[in-house]
Amino acid sequence: MPEILPLLRYVRGGNLKVLVVYDITDDSLRLKVAEILKDLGLFRIQKSAFIGEMTSQERENMEEILRRQNLGPSDRIDVFPICDRDLKMHTQIGRGKLGRGPP
Repeated sequence: MPEILPLLRYVRGGNLKVLVVYDITDDSLRLKVAEILKDLGLFRIQKSAFIGEMTSQERENMEEILRRQNLGPSDRIDVFPICDRDLKMHTQIGRGKLGRGPP
């Protein structure tokens, strides 16, 4: 898995770093959410976690798109804005790589 800080140096000039994590039971919906996040320019950092930079309007648009997904009763998507100071305190433990298969 690539380290987070170098990734964010190359993203377009948005003004808000965003972490999106999700727990979705249905494989096809989980894959769809991952594709939506990738299409919006976010980078996968874990199997069900993406990070990137976007404007406030882009974040609102993303949240609206995610709200329209047919989540199950136990499914959840969390969107966290992250400031630069907090992101610089990030610690990565281990060097696990994502395997093949659904996100």
